[in-house]
Order: sequence, then structure tokens, then C-alpha cells
Amino acid sequence: MFKIPSFWKKKSIISFFLLPFSFFYYLGYLTYRFSKKEVEIGKPVLCVGNLVIGGAGKTPLVIRIRQLLSRDYSKIFVLTRGYLGKNKGPLIVKKTMHFQDVGDESLIHANFGSTCVSKNKVEGAKLCKKNGANLIILDDGLQSINVKKKMSLLVIDSFYGTKNRFIFPSGPLRQPTKDALELCDAIIILDKNFTKKKYEFVSHKNIYTGYRELKFSKNIKSKVIAFSALGNNQNFYESLLDHKIKVDEFISFPDHHKFSIIEIKNIIEKSKKKKLSIICTRKDYIKVPDQFKKKICVADLNLKINNSETLRQFILKTLKE
Repeated sequence: MFKIPSFWKKKSIISFFLLPFSFFYYLGYLTYRFSKKEVEIGKPVLCVGNLVIGGAGKTPLVIRIRQLLSRDYSKIFVLTRGYLGKNKGPLIVKKTMHFQDVGDESLIHANFGSTCVSKNKVEGAKLCKKNGANLIILDDGLQSINVKKKMSLLVIDSFYGTKNRFIFPSGPLRQPTKDALELCDAIIILDKNFTKKKYEFVSHKNIYTGYRELKFSKNIKSKVIAFSALGNNQNFYESLLDHKIKVDEFISFPDHHKFSIIEIKNIIEKSKKKKLSIICTRKDYIKVPDQFKKKICVADLNLKINNSETLRQFILKTLKE
């Protein structure tokens, strides 16, 4: 499980102290990149990645890209490593599988179409191909050397941003911003209030914008108690406020946290005392013990991309070049 360190948010004594370790981390990353070769699978691979460690909008973007391309490719597979899942794969995910076996994000992807979990991306891509895939969308992997990518999309989330802009462990960056921009064919910035001045550090000719939208499984008639275990819980909280939801209490858990019966019972007890509705994301709902699910409203995260048809045409052109 992962929780964002406080010193990542702004440059501090700790972040400067860790800079030598960031140098060695980056040196190790460069050694890795130049010592490995990508494997050609024989099918187009579209990678969706990000700049930072932690949640930054990859999963909802992968879902939206799959939807955009569904009329152009008859058999799209999403390939993911199934983070924290016990099964190393490769395997085709079924909706009835448990998140402890294949990870929470893979079950979300499985609700939208064919999904493969594999710690070894090359073996996973081969399984996708064997099962008839004519397009593979790689969920994460911009910095990885495994399967040959036909194109890469970089997502930047306004709520997460780039924090102090230092490389791990001094900051959240997986690599220097300039390096990431050179690896991608286009950038999708998730920011409802996007301005060019705000993202001057993003020097790229193909920039697309979008924003998050929540859809609720139940009507919310009162104040709520909300909880989440995301890479960026603040993102969910801000989204609720944007949708005029009155949040009485918000409970944050580390990313990919497995909820215990006691934790959910405590949340339900709090909601009863104050007569609050309970709300969480789909990713969290998957991990709620079954006996409590009827008491919880699900907030599904939908991604709206401005000029989505233009983006679709650009992706199709790049994939077929």
C-alpha cells in the first residue's frame, strides 16, 4: 500500500537531503532502459502512463480510450500487472474473480471488456494475442521496457500534478519531465480549469484536455461520510465537492488498502449516528465485504475528454503509421 509522503508536496529539507538517492535511482533507471530491448508482439500496443508514483488518472483514461476505439478495433485487451494480486498470471480476468487474486483495478477493467493480468508483460501480451486481440492497451508502462509500444499517452492529473517536481525518493517523479515528454506521442491533461500558463512546463505539440465526472449509484439526499483508498484521495474529495456533495467526514486510507470488517462497521456506525449516506469509489467498493455493500453508494468516475473525436483520429493515425 502507498501513501504520499508530506515532503513530496513542497520542496523541503528532507526532499533536498534525499537528492543523492534520487540521482542513483535515476542512474539505475537509465541503466535499465539502455540494457533491455522491447519485444515485438505482432499486434499494436498503446501505452497509457504517467510521470508520477501513485494515482494520476491512468485507469479512467484507459477505460475512456477503450471506449473511444471500440468501433475501430473489435477485440481490445487491457493488459495490467494486477497490482497486489496474488496471481502472477498471465490470465484472462473474469468478473467473478476476487480482488486479492488479480488486484482491484483489473476487475474494474474487466467490467468494460477483455482484460489480462500478468506480472510479465511480454507473456501477458502473447496471451492477449492468442485470445484474438487486435489492440492491446497497456495500463502503465511508459517507463518500462517490455513489449514494443506503437504509441504512448501520458496523463497528467491536476489534483496530483507533479508536486515538488523532484525524482523519487525526493519527490514523486519517476523520471525527469523532459524524458517523459520525449517518450510519449500525446499528453492528456485532466483539469477542468486548464490554461496554457498553468502547464508551461509541458512542452509538447499534442496536448489534449479533459476532466473527471462522477456518476452515483444512488440518490444522495443528505450529507455524506466518504472514504477512499486511492493513490490520491484528495482527488476524490475535491470531485465530491465539485459535484456539490456535502461531505461531513472524509476518511483516507493508503492506496490499494484492503478494508477490514471492523473498519467498514465503524464507518456504518458513524453514518447511523449522524444520519449520513456512505459513499466510496468503484475501486474501493470492490474491496468492501459483501455483507455491507447494500449500505454504500458508489461513485463511478467517468472521464470526459474535450475534442475526443480529434484525439481518436490522432490515435488511429499513429497506430496505423
